Amino acid sequence: MRAVWHGIVDFVVGDDIWIAVAVLILLGVAAAAVHFGADAWWLLTAGVPVALWVSLRRALRTARRAA
Repeated sequence: MRAVWHGIVDFVVGDDIWIAVAVLILLGVAAAAVHFGADAWWLLTAGVPVALWVSLRRALRTARRAA
């Protein structure tokens, strides 16, 4: 059971937990927007690439400091 849980967490979170957190926040914001009647399909479409870009920038900055 523990191995299954670790596999699921590794699949969802991957290498950077902040991407998973950002996607959860985006899902919450989109759900709230839809609840209040807004058309929110574009939030995830725009937000996920931004989260990936921020994660890449942070990884590059960390790699430059380590070198």
